[in-house]
Amino acid sequence: MNLRIWAHSTSNGGARSPANYRFIDWLLRCGSLAAIPGMAISANQVEEQGVPCIRLDFHLPRVYHSTRVASIPVLIPTTHIGTGFYQPLHVFYSLLEEIIGWLARAGPKNTLIRLHYQNHSRPLAHSYSSDCQLLRNGFTSLISSLREPHTSFPGLGQICSSYGVIEITQAMTSSGHISADYMVRLTLNNRQRMSLYLPRGVAQLTKDWLLDWLEIQNQFSNRVQFPL
Repeated sequence: MNLRIWAHSTSNGGARSPANYRFIDWLLRCGSLAAIPGMAISANQVEEQGVPCIRLDFHLPRVYHSTRVASIPVLIPTTHIGTGFYQPLHVFYSLLEEIIGWLARAGPKNTLIRLHYQNHSRPLAHSYSSDCQLLRNGFTSLISSLREPHTSFPGLGQICSSYGVIEITQAMTSSGHISADYMVRLTLNNRQRMSLYLPRGVAQLTKDWLLDWLEIQNQFSNRVQFPL
């Protein structure tokens, strides 16, 4: 079984199986930890970086146990359990991000904890407002345009599509030196812009993993720039 297929799959053996989805939905809405037959998740209460969390361990299919990794964890701050701030989709985005980080040796990411700190420990409802999600959908369409079979990822340089322009440049360190990592600058046709960080290890993965990474960063980013 391909690891990416498992992470996206809604079949009974996939990470997004109906049983897993129902469990996560119930946990996020009600805080329940009741087990459901057919789940491939275990849950525990832990503390990470001083933040009380629910740790969801997504158990990998046995074929991947030769890597000495039997499960991929996703941490959810308990402060947001039952608030409606996070949806199951955010948990699955986090799972996919952790897998990519593991493959690229760029993890763990613990993005939901990072967002918890960025939001000063309080949910910010407007972060997932309908207007904000429409904007993110525009950037997702631009990134997804690279998934066309005839389209190759440009490496350093630009690529244009019917949705806008993607530019890949080398990132800079805090001291102003050229980094081994990259910045991906997205500009929609309406001139709205977003910059996403692309670690070198992720850039070396296959195109599908790389584009998954960019879509995930888009969903969790608050760095949208509006035209003047």
